[in-house]
Amino acid sequence: CRQVVENIFTVWLQAADVFDAASGPAEALGAYIDAKMEISRTHPAGSKVWATEVMHRAPVIQDYLETTLVEWTEGRIAVIQGWIDAGLMQPIDPRHLLYMIWATTQHYADFGHQIETLNNARPLSDRQWTDAKRSVKRIILRGIGVPESELANL
Repeated sequence: CRQVVENIFTVWLQAADVFDAASGPAEALGAYIDAKMEISRTHPAGSKVWATEVMHRAPVIQDYLETTLVEWTEGRIAVIQGWIDAGLMQPIDPRHLLYMIWATTQHYADFGHQIETLNNARPLSDRQWTDAKRSVKRIILRGIGVPESELANL
């Protein structure tokens, strides 16, 4: 179990590497959401194991949550706060923005069966995945005040 959750977390961490080189929240968060959605599509089992572990109060990985996850999250919060301070996005709580992105993107893995059921008992097609990623990005980025002109490129 520990190896599985560490592996999926490493994949998720790599998805967020764009934060450090991006020009601002639209580019960084847009790419992060794309990556997280694609990970949910290609690695659903890892997300499900992570979710199960956390729902059971993380008996195997609590130390990992208290160190690696806390440090990583604080680093992402600092980047987001920098964008807020620079006037590049609305003044929101960065922590809750991250929670929202995680919950939304990982839903596609953790509740894949429900999504398939609601999609006429079929997995999402490539086009439906593209539409889902576009919708999630637009909703979140509009919510933090990214101008429409920047959303057109996503």
